[in-house]
Amino acid sequence: MIRIIAFVVTVIVVAAAATWISEPPGRVEVAWGDYVVETSPGVLAAAIAVAAAVVLVIAATVRFVWIGPRRVALARRRRRERLGYRALTQGLVAAAAGDPRRARRLARRANLMLDEPPLTLLLSAQAAQLEGDDEAARGYFEAMLDQPATAFLGLRGLLVQAERTGDTVRALELAERAFALRPETPWVLTALLEMQTRAGRWSDALVTVKQARRHGAVSEEVGRRREAGLLFERARALREQGEVKDALRIADEARTADVSFLPAALLSAGLAKEAGRDGAAQRAVTEAWRHCPHPALGRLFLALQADRSAAERLKRVEKLVADNSVDPESLVLLARQALEAKQWGTARRHLERAVAARPTAGVYRLLARLEEAETGDGAAVRRHLRQASEAAPDPGWLCTRCTSASPAWSIVCDHCGAFDSIEWRTPPQAEAGALSLDTPVAEDEAEAEAPPPPAAASSAAG
Repeated sequence: MIRIIAFVVTVIVVAAAATWISEPPGRVEVAWGDYVVETSPGVLAAAIAVAAAVVLVIAATVRFVWIGPRRVALARRRRRERLGYRALTQGLVAAAAGDPRRARRLARRANLMLDEPPLTLLLSAQAAQLEGDDEAARGYFEAMLDQPATAFLGLRGLLVQAERTGDTVRALELAERAFALRPETPWVLTALLEMQTRAGRWSDALVTVKQARRHGAVSEEVGRRREAGLLFERARALREQGEVKDALRIADEARTADVSFLPAALLSAGLAKEAGRDGAAQRAVTEAWRHCPHPALGRLFLALQADRSAAERLKRVEKLVADNSVDPESLVLLARQALEAKQWGTARRHLERAVAARPTAGVYRLLARLEEAETGDGAAVRRHLRQASEAAPDPGWLCTRCTSASPAWSIVCDHCGAFDSIEWRTPPQAEAGALSLDTPVAEDEAEAEAPPPPAAASSAAG
C-alpha cells in the first residue's frame, strides 16, 4: 500500500514539473563554437532526461557485464548450500529415526552440495553405526580428528567405541585427549574418572573427582561418595601390599570424606583392630553405626568384645545402638546378642519390633531359633521357617545396573564393569533361595553369629 501511494505521488510530482517547464514562454539558446542551438525549455529538459536515461542504461549494462557472473555464481552456491543443509538436516532426522540407508544417502548428497566434509562426517559416522559397520564409523571419527571444529566429537565417538569393545587402555587415552580439549565438560570428567578408576590410577582419579565436583559435573553428595570410594580402593590396595599403616591412614581419610560411606568405616575399623588398636576400631564402629547401621559393623563390634561375657556384650551393644535404636539393623543386633545371653524375653521384644519394621527372612529365622531355644515348640519353629521362605531376602551388596550380588563393595562391578553402582539393598524376592523346613536353626545361624577373623574384617566392605 505504501509503495502504491509513493508511486502515485511520484507521478503527480513529475507531471506537475513537466507542465510547469512547458507552460512558460521563452527560448533557450546554446552556443558552442560555431554551433548555436535554439530550443524551448521543455525540449531541453526532455533532452537532458533522455541523456540521463541513456547514461544510466550504459552504466547498468557495464555493471552487469562486470559483476553479473559473480552474482550468478553466488546465487548457485547459495542454492547448493540451501539444498545441502536441507539434506544434512534430513539425514540427521533419518539417523535419529534409525534409518541408516536414508541417512547415508543424504550424507552423500549433503557432502556433494556443501563440499564441507566436517559438516557431514558425523552424519556419515552415525549412519555407519546404525548399519553395524564399526570400521567405517571408526574411519569417519578418526577423520573428524583432523578438523578442529569436529575433533571433540570425533574423540567422543571413538571413546564410546572403545568402551563398547572393552579397550580400556584406548578409552583412557581418548578420555585424556578429550579432557585436554575441554576440561570442564561434564561427560569428559565422568569418562576420565571411570577410565582412571578401571586402570587403578587412584591418585589421578582423586584429582579428577575433585575437578568434577568443582565444575558441577557431579553433585556434592555423589562427589563425596566417589572420593571416599576412591580413597577406600587406594587403602585396600595398600593393605594388599602389606602397608597397613598407610592403608589405615587413607581409610581414615575416606571416612572423613563421607561419614556415611560404610565400606570405609569397615576397612578403617578392621585395619585398626589388625594393628592392635582396639579402641580406635571401636570408635570407628560406633561412629559409623550412627550413620549407617550394618550387620558387618555389628559382627566386628562383637569381635572386639570377644573377651567379655554374653551379658556384658549385650550391654555394650545397647550402648552402641542407643542413638539409632529403632533401625532394623539395631533391633536385629540386639536380638542376636540377647539370644546369646539367653535373655529370651528381650530377644523376643526386639524381634517383634524388627518384624514390624522389616520382615525379612533373617528375622524370621531368628524367631525360629528363639522358639527352638526357649520353648522347643516344633510347630512354631516350622511356622517361622515357612515365613522366612516366603519373606523378602536380607539386604546385600547389589549392582544397580546388572542386579548381580557381590560379596563386598567395590567401586567397579565385577560382573558388568559399571562404575559406582554397588549399593546395600534388598534383592528381588525371586532371587532368594527357598529355605527348607528341615534346616537346623542353630546351624543356620551359627556362621552369621560368628565374628570374622581380624584379617577378614579388615578387608571386608560389607
